[in-house]
Amino acid sequence: MQVKRYLVPVLLLCSFGLTPPVNLGLSGTDDTQEFLKLFALRTPKTITKVLDRTGNTLGIFSEENRIIIPYGDIPKGFVDALVATEDAGFWTHNGVSVKGLFRAGKNFILSLGTKKQGGSTLTMQLVRNVTRKRQKKITRKIQEINLALALEKKYTKQQILEQYANEVYFGGGRYGVESAAQFYFAKSASQLSIEQCALLVGLVQSPERYSKMLLGKSTKDRQFVTDRRNYVLDRMVIEGYLKEPQANILKKRPVLTARENLSGETIGAYAIEEVRKYLYTKYGKDMVMNGGLEVTTTIDSLWQLAAQDALQNGVRSVDRRLGYRGENLKQVKNIMQSHFMSWDQYISKGAQVDGVILGWEGDQLKVRIDKTEVTLSRESLEWAGAKAEKVLTRGTVAKFLVTAADGGIPTQVELHQDPAIQGALLAVDPFTGEIRAMVGGYDFNRSKFNRTTQAKRQAGSTLKPFIYGAAFEHGFAPNSLVSDIPTRFVSTQEFSIGPTQPDGTFDFKPLYGISKVYEPKNYKFDYAGPMTIREALTESRNIPAMRTYTQVGPQKVIDFAKRCGIESNLPLLPSVALGSPEVSLAELVRGYATISNRGIRSPKPFLILRVKDREGKILEEAQAPAPETVVDPQTAFQVIQSMQGVARRGTAAKTNELGWPVAGKTGTTDNYTDGWFVGFSTKVAFGTWVGFDEKKTIFFGADGATVALPIWIEFAKSILPTTLREDFLPPEGMVTVDIDQTTGNLASGQSEKTINGLAFKPGQQPTVKADTASIQNMKRIIAKSASQKPETMLWTPNK
Repeated sequence: MQVKRYLVPVLLLCSFGLTPPVNLGLSGTDDTQEFLKLFALRTPKTITKVLDRTGNTLGIFSEENRIIIPYGDIPKGFVDALVATEDAGFWTHNGVSVKGLFRAGKNFILSLGTKKQGGSTLTMQLVRNVTRKRQKKITRKIQEINLALALEKKYTKQQILEQYANEVYFGGGRYGVESAAQFYFAKSASQLSIEQCALLVGLVQSPERYSKMLLGKSTKDRQFVTDRRNYVLDRMVIEGYLKEPQANILKKRPVLTARENLSGETIGAYAIEEVRKYLYTKYGKDMVMNGGLEVTTTIDSLWQLAAQDALQNGVRSVDRRLGYRGENLKQVKNIMQSHFMSWDQYISKGAQVDGVILGWEGDQLKVRIDKTEVTLSRESLEWAGAKAEKVLTRGTVAKFLVTAADGGIPTQVELHQDPAIQGALLAVDPFTGEIRAMVGGYDFNRSKFNRTTQAKRQAGSTLKPFIYGAAFEHGFAPNSLVSDIPTRFVSTQEFSIGPTQPDGTFDFKPLYGISKVYEPKNYKFDYAGPMTIREALTESRNIPAMRTYTQVGPQKVIDFAKRCGIESNLPLLPSVALGSPEVSLAELVRGYATISNRGIRSPKPFLILRVKDREGKILEEAQAPAPETVVDPQTAFQVIQSMQGVARRGTAAKTNELGWPVAGKTGTTDNYTDGWFVGFSTKVAFGTWVGFDEKKTIFFGADGATVALPIWIEFAKSILPTTLREDFLPPEGMVTVDIDQTTGNLASGQSEKTINGLAFKPGQQPTVKADTASIQNMKRIIAKSASQKPETMLWTPNK
């Protein structure tokens, strides 16, 4: 055997204290110098950290998950445990343990190659980790010895230990003691206890295997890892680093890890992915994966968690209205012996696990999850309908969502199905454009498509504030009356218009032989007659929006929306008034943020505050753009007040439960394919969208107030109290008066409904008070609205 032929003389030479590589001439000086040069200049692969705005880690990018720390941060307990277990003579040898090599070689030869023992010192292991040469060849071993001797001459023992502690692999994809400490114990290496240090050192011998045993739920595996840790503690006693009584106390402590942190949901997965794509483009994959960058994002972790919870709860709620699909159900015969992979994780709140149905007992369903039996009430299964009782029979395996757990044991669960529906939520600081929370879908692991930025969906009524904003900009006031009556719109570009008749009507003929009359309907197919613009937006009336769009001029409306931040194409078509254009959630949130800023354009939403290299040098840092007023502040405030009407009395009146000054607008598209709510306080703008990825009906009646608004409200309840509570106050110079809702005139004692504190530009406020005659006259007009013949309006695209 070739190994035996070379190993015998090498071991003999070692036993006499010679330097085998030099004497045998198997490794040259040039190789040694080249290695030392490489060792001195090398930069260990280190992680790129993605941090939230306060410095908490959101995620990492790495080929090797490693965090470099200096020798002073490595706990003494780890150094002692490592030396005692891996290389007892480390502090006295010159890089090679003659005794260790001789013992390893002797055992190998006498066992005819069946017993393999390392015999490598920590210095030799470091050489192996750096060179990545692990072939079982005598030449490799000789080179390893030579390089270890060279390292010992050039570096101190502490420097070698520092390099080793930052290089060595601990399983679970973690390299270096700092990364391992954070992974297994959720603490820094400097905070490790002695028994935790011993546990980590115990992993070094077979890191991947022992790591899986440590993180698994097998009692046998856990005992094996415990015994391995205790072996390290015994070695520390033998080598004099620990007193035996102290070791005995430490050996009685259970092996505990922060496994619950490993199974929790990733915070900000969609935001992290957006950051990764940007970094790859600007710095290249290798720099991102190995270069040790530090990226501070705009994300607020608490807001992000609240956003994820709100969206998932909301989407599940909507999906359950579609009924229980009973997908991927399985049947097992051995009800009490069956085991599933989902049970091997540390089960915490939010986990999705398999459950074996044990059967019904009266109104309760008994379910087995691993060694635990949980109970579900029939009431909690009502959403699943009659199908649940038919399919959830003894021996059926279904999915369940853990809603409460204690020490890794589920105590409360709900019947679960992966939602077929999707959703998105985005929250930004309206002044800076910083994204505080981003949720691009129900589950990043199922779909990485980011629906906050990548999805373009029909906007529905969320475009109406821009229509009325343009109207306020061109002479209209919140109390201006607009008719909600049957109306036909015809284009001057597509029709020849005949002379106007005495009764005010006119004839028109299609230029191309086909009629393109556009006759929109309201959501409830009714008509309310003349109404103020404020009420038209509050009630989200389609016909008043279309009439205003036509009177103001489509081009002016589109220009207003573009200035606010809508970047998608808004074609010169009548249907734009009813929200037919496709836009992203990010655009709508930015557009509303500009309005909430009183017309100062909100910067384009962004995620990265700064990027540093591994030395702490700032590579880039976000710079605030110069404030740019794109909408007159008084005009913007009139839009804000109108949107407050939506939140107080209109389609979003549920926001009253917040007890917080907010404004916003719901949105619903034809056939209930998309549901929106976008709104803001004085400090934050955020929006939600719900729908299928493909364009199809959610369910009949799935408007924005039903499917999107509840998510917005749940998120708002969590985050608004963390901000400064402020009322929306009118800019200087505006006049506020109370308005009669029916006539649009000043309110009086005869007013039946009043809009209080409506703000007007100077000289724009009404001067005539509503009286009984004017109110009754308006009521008569309103009563006739539904029965009157459709009125024809010319629609001029370029107006």
